[in-house]
Amino acid sequence: MRSLYSIIFCALLFTSCSSGDDTGGGGTGTGQFFEYHIAPSVTHPVISTFNSDHYVYLDTRTTLKNKLFVFLPGTSSAPFFYLEILKNASAAGFHTIGLMYPNGSDMYIASSASLDNTQFSKCRLEIFNGSNQTNGVTVDADNCINTRLIKLLQYLQAQHPEQNWQQFLSGTNVAWNKVTVAGHSQGGGHAWYISKIALVDRAISFSSLDWNSLLNQSAGWIAQPGTTPVSKVYSFNSTKDQLFTYNNVQTQWADFGLAGPAVNIDSVAAPYNNSHTLVTRADAALTVFVPDHNITCLDAYVPRNTSGTVKTEFIRAWEYLIGK
Repeated sequence: MRSLYSIIFCALLFTSCSSGDDTGGGGTGTGQFFEYHIAPSVTHPVISTFNSDHYVYLDTRTTLKNKLFVFLPGTSSAPFFYLEILKNASAAGFHTIGLMYPNGSDMYIASSASLDNTQFSKCRLEIFNGSNQTNGVTVDADNCINTRLIKLLQYLQAQHPEQNWQQFLSGTNVAWNKVTVAGHSQGGGHAWYISKIALVDRAISFSSLDWNSLLNQSAGWIAQPGTTPVSKVYSFNSTKDQLFTYNNVQTQWADFGLAGPAVNIDSVAAPYNNSHTLVTRADAALTVFVPDHNITCLDAYVPRNTSGTVKTEFIRAWEYLIGK
């Protein structure tokens, strides 16, 4: 199934294209809307793989929060496929980044049916900071999530100093306490994992699950104490997800310690009884491949109105999760 998931996004990549490099958008009234497409190799020349563009947004037409929203795409995907949620975060006042990183399916191959229930955490740590943790993945310090984000922030500050991207760096490190980190599927798992090892402002997973099918339980790291309080961690899933069984998702929520019960955004309005676990049973806009896995935030699958805009229920859910 995970091999199929990789094929899905490879197919989408061949039928889609990026729209430019490091170009600013226009605006009306006071302030301006900025959009930049930046290849990782532009920010750090040693990068040659997983080099699809980072997508960066800043909307100075709204009141800026002086907080950073970082979104990590799912397996074999790229930021280009998640523009709606990125623009939503920007409209809420966040400096916003869709970050490209090494997101192949090798982590799942190594971890999903392993007798070693620490494999998921070893893979995630190596993808995050490039330290040699396991043979399951191969990511070095130049290509890891942390370095790619640092290099991008440094590049943005150098190119656009008036936008104050420097505020999200503490020396040469990411100021994670100013960051809301989110992601879809594999990316959502990274968001949760980062919340375990760094103090972030908020962590959000969309359609994510680290489940050991051989042991029939959550990955070992899920129940371990974390640096970020669980009160700052959120999740959004479809109860019909074709990849991740909802019963297992519920078990993982409990193992993580998330505040529930789950609230269905299709029938309950924000603030959803202040739940940290949101669900939907809506039908995806696109029905091929794994629609209910992608429905929570992938542009092609998010439900739309007849006008083509994202349905209000999903916009409100995103705003709640992101913290508008």
